[in-house]
Amino acid sequence: MKKLLYVCFAFFAIQVGFAQASPEAKAYIKNLKMKESLDQTKTGITNLILSENLEKFNTEFDGLVNTFITDFENLVQENYSAEDLNKLNKSLESNATPEPIAPKDAVAFQEKANKIQEEMGMSLQGIVMKYGDPVKLEEMQQQE
Repeated sequence: MKKLLYVCFAFFAIQVGFAQASPEAKAYIKNLKMKESLDQTKTGITNLILSENLEKFNTEFDGLVNTFITDFENLVQENYSAEDLNKLNKSLESNATPEPIAPKDAVAFQEKANKIQEEMGMSLQGIVMKYGDPVKLEEMQQQE
């Protein structure tokens, strides 16, 4: 199970509140291709899920991803100006190396990002345990 969490956290290592996200924040998240990365994570996990539980797992996973992305968009919105986000978006869209831009309050940003990531990891682990094949999950734990 540790390996599963490490894989998930690797995808969520990009720094991750509450508010209506601006178009710039939404574009930034889209440009990071976070949804695509999470979809790859889902593909890697589905082999652990019992076939009769797959539909329920997919529904919960998709809801979890939507919440995570919304929370991340809101966090970005709270911590970066529209001007900074526009610069980042232009760099990402043109495949240029983005100029480093610091959040308004780096400590608060990191704390919130860590909390969002932890909640996502725990929720993901919970739905895998809930819908997973006990035999495959046990085998995975024994391999660690």
